[in-house]
Amino acid sequence: MTTPWRRATEDDPLDGLRAALTSDGAGCGYEPPGGYGDRCWLLHPIHEGPVRLRWDQVLAREGRRLGDWPGTPSYLVFEGVAGTDDLEGPDPAELDRATLARLVDRLARHTPHGADALIGAAQAPVAALVGDTGLVAWRGRLGDALAHHDTKPDPWFPATWWAADGSWLVLSDFGLSATEVFGSRALIEGLLADPELDAVRHPSIAESLGCWTRPGSHP
Repeated sequence: MTTPWRRATEDDPLDGLRAALTSDGAGCGYEPPGGYGDRCWLLHPIHEGPVRLRWDQVLAREGRRLGDWPGTPSYLVFEGVAGTDDLEGPDPAELDRATLARLVDRLARHTPHGADALIGAAQAPVAALVGDTGLVAWRGRLGDALAHHDTKPDPWFPATWWAADGSWLVLSDFGLSATEVFGSRALIEGLLADPELDAVRHPSIAESLGCWTRPGSHP
Protein backbone atom coordinates (compact mmCIF):
# COMPACT_ATOMS: atom_id res chain seq x y z
CA MET A 1 0.00 0.00 0.00
CA THR A 2 1.31 3.43 -0.93
CA THR A 3 1.15 6.47 1.36
CA PRO A 4 1.82 10.16 0.70
CA TRP A 5 5.19 11.58 1.68
CA ARG A 6 5.38 13.00 5.20
CA ARG A 7 6.52 16.49 6.17
CA ALA A 8 10.22 16.65 7.01
CA THR A 9 11.27 18.03 10.37
CA GLU A 10 12.75 21.53 10.50
CA ASP A 11 16.12 20.17 11.60
CA ASP A 12 16.34 17.63 8.74
CA PRO A 13 19.48 18.54 6.74
CA LEU A 14 17.78 17.21 3.60
CA ASP A 15 20.84 15.22 2.54
CA GLY A 16 23.00 18.33 2.63
CA LEU A 17 20.69 20.32 0.36
CA ARG A 18 18.83 22.49 2.89
CA ALA A 19 21.11 25.52 2.45
CA ALA A 20 20.94 25.28 -1.34
CA LEU A 21 17.17 24.88 -1.30
CA THR A 22 16.71 28.02 0.82
CA SER A 23 19.20 30.21 -1.04
CA ASP A 24 18.09 33.29 -2.96
CA GLY A 25 18.72 31.49 -6.25
CA ALA A 26 16.36 28.64 -5.42
CA GLY A 27 13.14 30.64 -5.39
CA CYS A 28 11.73 28.47 -8.19
CA GLY A 29 13.53 25.23 -7.31
CA TYR A 30 17.13 24.04 -7.10
CA GLU A 31 19.26 23.26 -10.15
CA PRO A 32 22.52 21.54 -9.06
CA PRO A 33 25.73 22.98 -10.54
CA GLY A 34 27.24 19.53 -11.10
CA GLY A 35 27.88 16.15 -9.55
CA TYR A 36 25.79 14.03 -11.92
CA GLY A 37 26.82 12.01 -14.95
CA ASP A 38 24.22 13.46 -17.30
CA ARG A 39 20.98 15.44 -17.52
CA CYS A 40 17.99 15.98 -19.82
CA TRP A 41 14.60 17.69 -19.99
CA LEU A 42 11.22 15.96 -19.92
CA LEU A 43 8.86 18.19 -21.89
CA HIS A 44 5.41 18.45 -20.36
CA PRO A 45 2.73 16.97 -22.62
CA ILE A 46 0.70 18.82 -25.23
CA HIS A 47 -2.59 17.32 -26.43
CA GLU A 48 -4.78 18.02 -29.41
CA GLY A 49 -7.96 16.31 -28.31
CA PRO A 50 -6.98 12.74 -27.36
CA VAL A 51 -3.74 12.90 -29.37
CA ARG A 52 -0.47 13.67 -27.62
CA LEU A 53 1.87 15.84 -29.67
CA ARG A 54 5.60 16.21 -29.26
CA TRP A 55 6.85 19.77 -28.95
CA ASP A 56 8.69 19.57 -32.26
CA GLN A 57 5.48 18.46 -33.98
CA VAL A 58 3.82 21.68 -32.84
CA LEU A 59 6.80 23.89 -33.63
CA ALA A 60 7.08 22.37 -37.11
CA ARG A 61 3.84 24.14 -38.00
CA GLU A 62 5.92 27.33 -38.21
CA GLY A 63 9.05 25.66 -39.53
CA ARG A 64 10.73 25.72 -36.12
CA ARG A 65 12.31 23.14 -33.85
CA LEU A 66 13.17 23.20 -30.15
CA GLY A 67 16.87 22.65 -30.88
CA ASP A 68 17.03 26.15 -32.39
CA TRP A 69 15.60 27.77 -29.25
CA PRO A 70 18.47 29.14 -27.10
CA GLY A 71 16.54 29.44 -23.85
CA THR A 72 14.88 27.04 -21.47
CA PRO A 73 11.72 25.05 -22.39
CA SER A 74 8.80 27.29 -21.47
CA TYR A 75 5.53 28.48 -22.96
CA LEU A 76 7.48 31.24 -24.71
CA VAL A 77 8.78 28.64 -27.17
CA PHE A 78 5.32 28.55 -28.78
CA GLU A 79 4.74 32.28 -29.17
CA GLY A 80 3.65 32.99 -32.73
CA VAL A 81 2.80 29.35 -33.53
CA ALA A 82 -0.65 29.24 -35.10
CA GLY A 83 -3.29 27.16 -33.37
CA THR A 84 -1.53 26.70 -30.04
CA ASP A 85 -4.38 28.39 -28.17
CA ASP A 86 -6.54 25.42 -29.14
CA LEU A 87 -4.10 22.86 -27.69
CA GLU A 88 -4.09 21.52 -24.13
CA GLY A 89 -0.80 22.04 -22.28
CA PRO A 90 1.99 22.15 -21.58
CA ASP A 91 1.47 22.59 -17.84
CA PRO A 92 3.84 25.27 -16.49
CA ALA A 93 4.60 23.93 -13.03
CA GLU A 94 4.49 20.13 -12.80
CA LEU A 95 4.46 16.86 -14.69
CA ASP A 96 1.14 15.26 -15.54
CA ARG A 97 0.37 12.02 -13.70
CA ALA A 98 1.14 9.67 -16.59
CA THR A 99 4.56 11.21 -17.23
CA LEU A 100 5.32 11.24 -13.51
CA ALA A 101 4.48 7.53 -13.30
CA ARG A 102 6.79 6.78 -16.23
CA LEU A 103 9.58 8.82 -14.68
CA VAL A 104 9.20 7.10 -11.29
CA ASP A 105 9.46 3.72 -13.01
CA ARG A 106 12.67 4.80 -14.77
CA LEU A 107 14.14 6.23 -11.57
CA ALA A 108 13.38 3.02 -9.68
CA ARG A 109 15.41 1.05 -12.22
CA HIS A 110 18.44 3.22 -11.51
CA THR A 111 18.19 3.43 -7.72
CA PRO A 112 19.71 0.70 -5.51
CA HIS A 113 16.50 0.07 -3.54
CA GLY A 114 14.09 0.62 -6.43
CA ALA A 115 10.65 1.86 -5.43
CA ASP A 116 11.66 1.58 -1.76
CA ALA A 117 14.46 4.13 -2.20
CA LEU A 118 14.30 6.96 0.31
CA ILE A 119 13.80 10.40 -1.19
CA GLY A 120 13.60 14.01 -0.15
CA ALA A 121 11.45 16.69 -1.72
CA ALA A 122 11.02 20.44 -1.32
CA GLN A 123 8.50 22.94 -2.60
CA ALA A 124 9.87 26.08 -4.20
CA PRO A 125 9.26 29.15 -2.01
CA VAL A 126 7.40 30.87 -4.86
CA ALA A 127 4.89 28.01 -4.83
CA ALA A 128 4.63 27.58 -1.05
CA LEU A 129 1.28 27.85 0.66
CA VAL A 130 0.21 31.31 1.75
CA GLY A 131 1.34 31.95 5.30
CA ASP A 132 4.06 29.27 5.27
CA THR A 133 7.28 31.17 5.77
CA GLY A 134 9.61 28.19 5.98
CA LEU A 135 10.82 25.63 3.47
CA VAL A 136 8.11 23.07 2.71
CA ALA A 137 10.01 19.76 2.66
CA TRP A 138 9.00 16.11 2.54
CA ARG A 139 10.39 12.61 3.13
CA GLY A 140 9.19 9.26 1.85
CA ARG A 141 9.60 6.40 -0.62
CA LEU A 142 10.12 6.85 -4.33
CA GLY A 143 7.25 4.43 -4.93
CA ASP A 144 4.89 6.76 -3.05
CA ALA A 145 5.39 9.68 -5.46
CA LEU A 146 2.04 9.07 -7.16
CA ALA A 147 0.24 8.84 -3.82
CA HIS A 148 1.72 12.21 -2.92
CA HIS A 149 0.67 13.61 -6.29
CA ASP A 150 -2.89 12.37 -5.84
CA THR A 151 -3.39 13.74 -2.33
CA LYS A 152 -2.18 17.23 -3.33
CA PRO A 153 -1.03 18.52 0.08
CA ASP A 154 0.34 21.58 -1.77
CA PRO A 155 -0.99 23.35 -4.87
CA TRP A 156 1.79 21.77 -6.94
CA PHE A 157 3.99 18.70 -6.79
CA PRO A 158 7.31 19.55 -5.08
CA ALA A 159 9.60 21.53 -7.36
CA THR A 160 12.73 19.62 -6.36
CA TRP A 161 12.95 15.95 -5.33
CA TRP A 162 15.92 13.65 -5.11
CA ALA A 163 17.28 10.27 -4.07
CA ALA A 164 18.67 10.37 -0.53
CA ASP A 165 21.73 8.47 -1.79
CA GLY A 166 22.46 11.25 -4.28
CA SER A 167 21.97 9.15 -7.41
CA TRP A 168 19.51 11.52 -9.11
CA LEU A 169 17.62 14.80 -8.72
CA VAL A 170 14.48 16.11 -10.44
CA LEU A 171 13.56 19.78 -10.92
CA SER A 172 10.26 21.20 -12.19
CA ASP A 173 11.11 24.89 -12.15
CA PHE A 174 8.01 27.02 -11.55
CA GLY A 175 7.19 28.94 -14.73
CA LEU A 176 8.81 26.45 -17.06
CA SER A 177 6.92 23.78 -19.00
CA ALA A 178 9.45 21.00 -18.63
CA THR A 179 11.16 19.00 -15.90
CA GLU A 180 14.95 18.67 -15.66
CA VAL A 181 16.38 15.31 -14.56
CA PHE A 182 19.94 14.81 -13.32
CA GLY A 183 21.46 11.36 -12.85
CA SER A 184 23.66 8.67 -14.33
CA ARG A 185 24.29 8.37 -18.05
CA ALA A 186 22.30 5.13 -18.08
CA LEU A 187 19.28 6.83 -16.48
CA ILE A 188 19.33 9.76 -18.89
CA GLU A 189 19.88 7.57 -21.94
CA GLY A 190 16.89 5.48 -20.86
CA LEU A 191 14.70 8.58 -20.57
CA LEU A 192 15.80 9.88 -23.96
CA ALA A 193 15.04 6.52 -25.59
CA ASP A 194 11.64 6.03 -23.92
CA PRO A 195 8.92 6.31 -26.62
CA GLU A 196 6.35 7.35 -24.00
CA LEU A 197 8.36 10.44 -23.02
CA ASP A 198 9.23 13.63 -24.90
CA ALA A 199 12.76 13.80 -23.49
CA VAL A 200 15.42 16.03 -25.04
CA ARG A 201 18.87 17.41 -24.49
CA HIS A 202 18.67 21.18 -24.16
CA PRO A 203 20.59 23.92 -22.31
CA SER A 204 20.15 23.97 -18.55
CA ILE A 205 18.68 26.94 -16.71
CA ALA A 206 22.16 28.10 -15.75
CA GLU A 207 23.40 27.76 -19.32
CA SER A 208 20.46 29.84 -20.55
CA LEU A 209 20.79 32.67 -18.02
CA GLY A 210 22.28 34.97 -20.64
CA CYS A 211 19.19 34.44 -22.81
CA TRP A 212 16.65 35.66 -20.23
CA THR A 213 14.64 38.56 -21.59
CA ARG A 214 13.38 39.98 -18.31
CA PRO A 215 13.78 39.27 -14.57
CA GLY A 216 11.85 36.21 -13.49
CA SER A 217 11.11 34.95 -17.01
CA HIS A 218 12.59 31.93 -18.76
CA PRO A 219 12.66 32.20 -22.56
